Amino acid sequence: MQLKRLKKVAGKIDILNLGDAALLLDFRESVDPLSCIHQLCALLFSVSPRWLKDTIPGMDSLFISLHFENTDYQATRAVARAQIEVLLESLHKDKKVTIENEIVHRVRVCYDPELAPDLVASAEKCKLPLREFINRHKNSEIRVDILGFMPGFPYCSGLDPSLRLPRLESPRTTVPKGSVAIAELQTGIYPKPTPGGWNVIGRTPDILFDPRNERPSLLNPGDRLEFIEIDLNEFNKITLAQEAKASQHKVSSISKNSAIEVLSPGLLTTIQGQPRYGFAHLALSAGGPMDKESARLANALLGNPEDLAGLEITGTGPKLLFHQDTWVAWVGAQCLGLIDGQSFPGNRPVHIRKDQILSFASMTQGYRIFLAISGGIESEFVLGGRGSHLSAGIGEKVVQKGDFLYLPQAHLAQEKSLFKNLNHSGLNYPKWSIASPALPGKLIQMIKAIPSIHFNLLSSAEQALLWKTTWSVSSQSNRMGMRLDSDFKISKPMSGIASQGICFGTIQLPPSGQPILMLAEHATTGGYPRLLETISSERSSLAQLRPGSKIQFVPVTLEEADQINTIYFTEQEKTLDTLEAILLDKS
Repeated sequence: MQLKRLKKVAGKIDILNLGDAALLLDFRESVDPLSCIHQLCALLFSVSPRWLKDTIPGMDSLFISLHFENTDYQATRAVARAQIEVLLESLHKDKKVTIENEIVHRVRVCYDPELAPDLVASAEKCKLPLREFINRHKNSEIRVDILGFMPGFPYCSGLDPSLRLPRLESPRTTVPKGSVAIAELQTGIYPKPTPGGWNVIGRTPDILFDPRNERPSLLNPGDRLEFIEIDLNEFNKITLAQEAKASQHKVSSISKNSAIEVLSPGLLTTIQGQPRYGFAHLALSAGGPMDKESARLANALLGNPEDLAGLEITGTGPKLLFHQDTWVAWVGAQCLGLIDGQSFPGNRPVHIRKDQILSFASMTQGYRIFLAISGGIESEFVLGGRGSHLSAGIGEKVVQKGDFLYLPQAHLAQEKSLFKNLNHSGLNYPKWSIASPALPGKLIQMIKAIPSIHFNLLSSAEQALLWKTTWSVSSQSNRMGMRLDSDFKISKPMSGIASQGICFGTIQLPPSGQPILMLAEHATTGGYPRLLETISSERSSLAQLRPGSKIQFVPVTLEEADQINTIYFTEQEKTLDTLEAILLDKS
């Protein structure tokens, strides 16, 4: 099944609604799509409008994620469209626009078979002597088209046509950091170790992505590249120097007297702060808590700022020994806490004393809880946020047995009137509780979604079947994405699309026919047709689905999505306002 091209006015750039929180600009009719995309991105960043959350350049499209300051969603979209059209018009009028201060990066590459397992075979496939193959690669006029796959990974054009190579038939389970590789007529560089199917013909010691740098990605879309050949001895010398420098980097910590000791980590426990927006153009998705609303409520229960880091707990909870008196709160799945074996209810503040152990009973509804702690957990501030982004290698790794989690302001909650009153009364928690944002209460969870831009590639019968299908969450799911199993099949396989931006809630259909639903740490670009975009208020529900959970998708229009989102997020804000009043004894 081929993707259909709509009839358009030559040169016209369509601005499409994408789900309920994004726009997609279609540059397929432009004479030079990538140049226009890069120029528009530069203009958007220079203007920095309030409605702009993230941009993701694609090969012939620009994804724009919207920031809504209130529930007048339609007005925000209208303002964004109008301003984008003005910027596009300015680009159209100035047809001789050039990229100012064009950046050229000189990336050192060692072309040695010891580091490049496909080098010799690649030269043979291209029917070139090895030296000629290397010369043609390093002398190619390379430009970064987009970043995708992982933070800092460049998809580069300009490769000498004689070096075209198909992807490997069997992808490697691990491609070393810095590997320079070819696939078709693109060359790319792997910023960190990862599985991959490109032909590795060299390796660079240069760091492509360092989240601690002011400019985290060495490369940006539109930059030019020059490959500078180095020998194996120089490569090893540079690498050893970098490793020595990295080993000297230490994150400062506070006294171990104010800490939580991890006795058992649970199934998957990570330190999470709020999402990191504004870096999607560098292939870094926002990440953050899977259930962002539960995290906001848990922090609010303690009077914490919403950006403080806590623990996202998945499936089976950890066992934590507290070396400090403090208050905690957990929100999300229905789950009792156990303090020294005694049951305590969730969704409210709970007092824990020094040397007590907190563990968790089974999650009877849902799959994740967010554990907030008074004053937050100490976590390095990286790229405007705290906590880990596992797929990008940012922040702390998965919490392990024996770890210490430091509490910089464990007594912060004691300043609130509510906690002073509870302590005075000898109570460990209040009688009241709040509701979790979403709990799966039915055998089949109904998830509302808007048909996406490739939905009409399905036949009418296939569209109807998609809505009727009951999907099962695959065990092959993680913080990046959720695979969905079913008997759903289409008559003809869909062709791939030019890589374009995707977001939390996008549902793609790969050739396997097994849809993938993007989650918090999703890759920022994808080359599979996108069928659905789940609406924003369903994301807490998605976070609470466990492997084996059953779901069906319910079609809604953009107008219906706005109404549903307004009700949902207004209720969340009311709860936050009520909690603030209670903590300050203003009720």
